[in-house]
Amino acid sequence: MSIRSWSKASFSYHHGASLTGNFQVFEVTQDLTNSPDSDFFPDTCNIQSIEFEFTAKSSASSVTAYIARDSAGDVPITPGTTSGASQSITVGATTATKGGAALIVDNDYTLDTGVSNSSRQKIYVVAKVDAGTPTANIRVNWRG
Repeated sequence: MSIRSWSKASFSYHHGASLTGNFQVFEVTQDLTNSPDSDFFPDTCNIQSIEFEFTAKSSASSVTAYIARDSAGDVPITPGTTSGASQSITVGATTATKGGAALIVDNDYTLDTGVSNSSRQKIYVVAKVDAGTPTANIRVNWRG
């Protein structure tokens, strides 16, 4: 539970992430070309959730992910280790080749510029899937 009153809710975005069975790092920030409503990741916020919108699900049935402070994926914020948290991929209601997954986070965040490879206005999602090579759009929802 956050002790601060937040005045804004929004999300940051990564378009077209190609996932595999190995952890990869994806920069999540504002992307006005592919997601006009996306916003820069704030220096201080409460991270609400990570959404994966699988535009091509392939044979994947689950995604494992965590959020990191740094572009190398070495300093995890959630769920606290580099093993990540897993979630089943829900198949699309009208299209079986599409799907989605969401991981609830609810974690307060403050930028620490002393962490190597950290950047203002960006956060990093580290993710992998159990099978196949799906493509996903990633959203990190936050309150700031």
